[in-house]
Amino acid sequence: MSEASRQPKDKNYNLISALYQASENVETLKSYVQDAQSEGDQELEEFFNGILENNMRAAQRAKEMLVPRLQQEQE
Repeated sequence: MSEASRQPKDKNYNLISALYQASENVETLKSYVQDAQSEGDQELEEFFNGILENNMRAAQRAKEMLVPRLQQEQE
């Protein structure tokens, strides 16, 4: 193992990464929903909207968890 791989990650790294990924997914899925709407494919529109809602909830929850953790670090 190299020295860099033994160093612990920032304790909030995974949460920040999950927030980033969920936020990126939201933007991508919005375009998928629009594409499905343009094509008149209601089944795909509903499918992508469901995934979009899940990612929006995940991003919101990650933000709610991250704020107090970062505030605690400042104390």
